[in-house]
Amino acid sequence: MTQDHYAFREIDRAIAKTRSILIPFDAGIWLRLALIALFAGGAAGGVQFSTGTLSPEDLGDGTYLSSLIPQNTDALISALLIIGGILLGVGLIYLFLNGIFQFIFIKALGADNIRIRTYFRESTGPGIRYFAFLFISSTFFFGLSLGLAYLLLAPLAGTTALGAVFARRVLTFAMLMLILLIPYLIILMLTTDFVVPIMNVDQCGILSGWKQCLYLFSREKTEAVLYTVMKLVLSVCVSIILSLVLVIVGIGAGIPLMGILMAAGGPQNISLTSLALLFAIYFAVVTFCGLMASVPFVTFLRTYSLYVIGDFDHRYSLLQDTSSPDKGEVMKEA
Repeated sequence: MTQDHYAFREIDRAIAKTRSILIPFDAGIWLRLALIALFAGGAAGGVQFSTGTLSPEDLGDGTYLSSLIPQNTDALISALLIIGGILLGVGLIYLFLNGIFQFIFIKALGADNIRIRTYFRESTGPGIRYFAFLFISSTFFFGLSLGLAYLLLAPLAGTTALGAVFARRVLTFAMLMLILLIPYLIILMLTTDFVVPIMNVDQCGILSGWKQCLYLFSREKTEAVLYTVMKLVLSVCVSIILSLVLVIVGIGAGIPLMGILMAAGGPQNISLTSLALLFAIYFAVVTFCGLMASVPFVTFLRTYSLYVIGDFDHRYSLLQDTSSPDKGEVMKEA
């Protein structure tokens, strides 16, 4: 393999571009990119809080915690449906913003001006199309997964002495899910890396963007395959690095948290409101540090893909050259 292939020769260029964006350090740029990383390249999570007082006696036998769970079956189902509805709503809002921020990201990088509000309005329309595609494809994938689970596991319901049969069915389901997951993730990756820039330049819908993407791939199949493999490898490496960073940050932030709990004589001596506040602060610190740590990696991966699609067709070269040493001054306008 030679450096002439798009997937290899653009790595150094993407690193240089990322360096020109992030160095010298500008807190405003890093914070805005962290917000973009949250929606365009990160994940959201939530914490549910409760109020009340926890006594050592109740903690020991689990009476207090069990009292928080509705004992009536209908009430329990209702509570689960409400929680599921809230989670679904939050997830849909996140996916909607994810679609918008995909276009904000490439517009900001292409203009060498990392802003969010400047590009939000013009990114809403194509972002909705991206959201619709993501929703439909994800619904199809998870629906297919549920169908496979039903076909494999439903016949075993009510039977006794499952043993090895159940284990084989679960293993088969896991293998089928892995086979389905790989093309699903590749489709989502190529939609973000290639179809989104095409939609941005051609001002077209997502199906037209995919049609143009497949046309570009058909002209240079080897380059398309090499890029797909290389991007997957880079993504896995980045995921491993960021996971290690989160573990280190989690341990570091957990030390003062454990100190506070030990000083109080244990969590049973702290009200649930205070305990929830402590853990909320802990998760906020870990999330913030994780997002800030992800900024260079998310920026690199996106600039890398934008450079590669420019190699497929120069009409989609959205990034400016990194040769100018004064380029960082433009970036600081916010």
